[in-house]
Amino acid sequence: MIYAMADLYGDYTRFTEMLDRIHFGEQDTLYLLGNLTAGEDGVKLLLDLSARPNVFPLIGDLEYTALPLLRKLCGDLADGAANMDADTLRAFALWGQRGGQEFVRAFRALSEEDRAWLIEYLEEFSPYEEVEAGGKDFLLVHAGLDNFSRTRDLDDYSLDEMLFTKPDFEKVYFDDKILVTGHTPTVDIHPDCKGRIFSLNHHIALNTGAQFGLPLGCIRLDDLKEFYVE
Repeated sequence: MIYAMADLYGDYTRFTEMLDRIHFGEQDTLYLLGNLTAGEDGVKLLLDLSARPNVFPLIGDLEYTALPLLRKLCGDLADGAANMDADTLRAFALWGQRGGQEFVRAFRALSEEDRAWLIEYLEEFSPYEEVEAGGKDFLLVHAGLDNFSRTRDLDDYSLDEMLFTKPDFEKVYFDDKILVTGHTPTVDIHPDCKGRIFSLNHHIALNTGAQFGLPLGCIRLDDLKEFYVE
């Protein structure tokens, strides 16, 4: 079976609870649609994911923000912040408000070798994945496709266009595939979907708002069955 989740924000506890809930095994595949690098358990989550060959993380806007900052911190942690320019410090402050400060504390506790290895792992995250399951085709991406055109090749989109946009959920992007995204909390799409996955017009939105204390959602792409952990 093929599953997808989004926007874990380092929630290792509910992630493992969800794996138990869906009876995730070696024969299954899981895609995580970005925004993992946050919270005091964010490093623990990434170390767990890196040991699972059937789990495939995508890059989210948190990873996009975190990577250059973590590279600067990777060497001399003592004066890493002092070497950051004004734009980098502003980005760090924004990420810090979204769980980045706790993540950095855990990152600092790693050995220099493990910090370098973790950065290499983050650099392997894909910007998107195309998946077939249950006789349907899916396009998985963190936030959406800004400046969308049906004639545009997916590799022509920049990371900014895939990681920061809010899709138009009234619009059918593809007739022959389902667009699956995270990033935008579903309660911001429709108030009746608070803490629940939202589906409309060949589009599935997976960010159920777990980072705000709402349930964590997961979808099985084979049959579109939804699972939740409170």
